[in-house]
Amino acid sequence: MYKLNEELKKYIKDNFDKQELSPPLFYNTELGIRFELGEDSPYIEEKHYMNRVYYRSITLFKEIFSFNDSIYLVWFVKPDRKMKATGVLKKYIKNSALKYCLSVEKIRREGEVFLKMALKCHVKDIKIEKMLEAIANQDMNIHPKLGCECYFINTKKKIIYYMYDDRGLDVVANSVDKLIPIYKQYSEWVLPYDKKEIISKLGL
Repeated sequence: MYKLNEELKKYIKDNFDKQELSPPLFYNTELGIRFELGEDSPYIEEKHYMNRVYYRSITLFKEIFSFNDSIYLVWFVKPDRKMKATGVLKKYIKNSALKYCLSVEKIRREGEVFLKMALKCHVKDIKIEKMLEAIANQDMNIHPKLGCECYFINTKKKIIYYMYDDRGLDVVANSVDKLIPIYKQYSEWVLPYDKKEIISKLGL
């Protein structure tokens, strides 16, 4: 039987020196960038706010991933939530047969139990824009919503993309050379609170 979770654990350990993925990814990883997606203003309209969130999240995703790239798609959910393991796949995976390639295991993190689900596929197999919008909507009164903790891993580039909600997302890598071009291209989107730490980590 194909042990995807074992393969994934080895990949994370070998490339990021981590035992497991967990938030906040930026603070739990040596090299990373934290981007701001929303605009912290009491006067901005929700539609304008969310359009900016969608635009930035999708733009950054396309900067890191190409259509044919191989990826690990990993998501965590508490088992008491009314969600089947294949719940994410139904709406956001183009080929329904991929649900048979899904790996599921229970993990314990800080005293809580989570279902960890993993799929190895290609970017082209995922309805990326729809999925990112649903992640961004999780704390808003907007549907669709996807309340899972989702990670997209570019297997070749060794870069992890993690959008935690409409506020922001983390991009981490195993090499500073992979992050510097992204930082320079989108430096205006970097979260101001962490900018000094990011500059220091990147050696800029």
